[in-house]
Amino acid sequence: MLQTPTTADSPTTTSVCSRSPEALLSFTTTTATSLLPCSRQLIKHHRLPPLGQFIALVFGRCNLPASVCLVSLIYLHRLKLRLPRYARGDYDTPYRLFLAAILTASKFMSEGGTGLTSQMISQITDGLYTAKDVNLMERSFLGLMRYELWIDVDEVKLFLQENGSELEMELREVVMQDGVDWWKEL
Repeated sequence: MLQTPTTADSPTTTSVCSRSPEALLSFTTTTATSLLPCSRQLIKHHRLPPLGQFIALVFGRCNLPASVCLVSLIYLHRLKLRLPRYARGDYDTPYRLFLAAILTASKFMSEGGTGLTSQMISQITDGLYTAKDVNLMERSFLGLMRYELWIDVDEVKLFLQENGSELEMELREVVMQDGVDWWKEL
C-alpha cells in the first residue's frame, strides 16, 4: 500500500484497486513493447512465448498486488522518458525490462523482505533467465533509472489520471474509524 499522511483522528492509507486483470495485462504488454525499437529476430531465446503470454504467465505465478504492478508501470514510463532516441534493443529487451521493473517494484514496496528475488524470477520463467541473468537485468535497470525509485501518491494520482481508464485502476483511501476500514475513492 502507498502511505498517505495520517491525522490523529483517523489514520488513512491509500490503496490501489484494479478492476480488470485483462486491462492491466494489455497495458503492461503495450508499455513494454513501446519502450524502444527492438530487433525482430529471435536469436538466443528460442523458447520465448509472445510477450503478452509471457507477462500473463509471470503475473499469474507471482500474484503481485496491484500496487506493485502500478509502480512497475511508472518505472517503465520513467525509463522510456530517459532513454536516448537512438536506443535500440534485442528481441528479448521488452521481456528483460518488464522483469527488472516488477522485481525492482516488488523489492521497493516490500515490507520485511517479502519482495520477489532473482531466484524466484528465474523459477517463474521456467529457467528462461538464470538468477545471474536477472541480477544483471536488475542492476542495469537501476542504473538506467539512476536509482530514483521513490514514487509519491501525487505521482501515482497523475499516472492514473492519464492512464487509469485504460488500466481500469483507481486509488482508494482507507480511513480507519473505530477499528473499521472505510473505503473512499480519491
